[in-house]
Amino acid sequence: MFRSIILFLLLFFPLTVSAQSEVLPQIDMEIPSGSLTLAEALQISLEASPSVKQAAARIEAAQAVVDQARSALRPVASMNVGGRYQRSSMQPDWAPQVRVKDTFSIWSAGIEANWLLFDGFSSRARILAAKYQVEASEQTRNETRRLLAEAVSNVFYQAELAVENMRISRQNQKFNRILEDEADKRWQAGSIPEAEKLNFSVRALQAETDFLRAGQSFKLVTAVLAELLARPDAILSPELYPMRSEADVLNQAIPGYDHEFAYALEHRPDLKALQASTAALEESKKEKKGSYWPKLIMNSGFDYNKYNGLESGDQEEHDAYSGLYLSWDLYRGGRRSAQVREVESHIRELQEQSRQQVLSIQSAIRQGIVSATATRAMYQRQHQSLLLTAKIRDHVEKAYRAGVANLTRLNEAQTDLVRASGAEAASRINYLMALQQLKAVSGRILEF
Repeated sequence: MFRSIILFLLLFFPLTVSAQSEVLPQIDMEIPSGSLTLAEALQISLEASPSVKQAAARIEAAQAVVDQARSALRPVASMNVGGRYQRSSMQPDWAPQVRVKDTFSIWSAGIEANWLLFDGFSSRARILAAKYQVEASEQTRNETRRLLAEAVSNVFYQAELAVENMRISRQNQKFNRILEDEADKRWQAGSIPEAEKLNFSVRALQAETDFLRAGQSFKLVTAVLAELLARPDAILSPELYPMRSEADVLNQAIPGYDHEFAYALEHRPDLKALQASTAALEESKKEKKGSYWPKLIMNSGFDYNKYNGLESGDQEEHDAYSGLYLSWDLYRGGRRSAQVREVESHIRELQEQSRQQVLSIQSAIRQGIVSATATRAMYQRQHQSLLLTAKIRDHVEKAYRAGVANLTRLNEAQTDLVRASGAEAASRINYLMALQQLKAVSGRILEF
């Protein structure tokens, strides 16, 4: 019964819904613009980044280890002062019937110096190992700087791409708003239907939506860039917005593989860090082998003792001494040979790690050259396509205004222009990113 009533109402009392367009507030379509260049962004990040400062602190710690190792080559001087209360009971063997008891206090002071003259060159090997660790720490800091520069470059170009998308969206919105005003006049005159006028309104709104989406991407990217630049509160001020690159990107040539690989072998910080770590282990191996040799120590000192409360009377004693001491560990249960084998295993591990890293660099350079070559060719074609598409759109627009072309053809031409503009901007920035990525692989990215 209830379903019948509903069906009756739908058939005889149709619902009418008046579609009323909502008046939306105007959005600010200002394009963010700053004066920050990529080189300046890299400089700021490398100077202010906490990760780089952490690496610098590790270098200072490694240098302190060198100073500790050097101290083994210098004499060690120590002083002692003390006193104690003592009760003695003594029965001499030569007079078993006699027992001597006495209570007294002893005050003593002394100074002693020990100098390690020889330890099988272990100390010198330890110093060299520590120096190589300093070099490894320095190269690790440079590797941190390389990776940071790579990250900053990627984010910088992503921000630039977002700005390009905002600029394209604004141009598309202006185009459709202009045609919307003209179409409104023609609709008021009754020369075109209302749907044709609303078409430009819809496309203008779509362009504004694209602008807002690109603006959101820009804000997210600049937040990451502010973090990488170590800005206070991770906020990027407008003057630090990336500057649009106006240079002709085709002037930047793609380097050859052999040249880039040779440069990477000589300058890649991670490779140099592995080489320094391997050299440090080689010295550590010499240090372990040095324990097979004897140790020669020179010892000298002065002691002073004063006894108070003796029955025979107070007395003072002082001694001065010096001498050489030789100690030689002939057997340690196989510990030394096991330590040498352990170090040799770590050396082989680093050697294989270096080999793997070289293969990775070779692959990355080849991939980078392929990517740069492809993106360069794509940019050349996208740029030419943009010029032709813009010319086509202008012709179609003139024909539409003259009443020769229809609305569908104009929409197609404008859509093609928007797509071509976005593709041209993306291919241009992708080419720049490919070149920068190639610099990051070879280590040239730190040369700016």
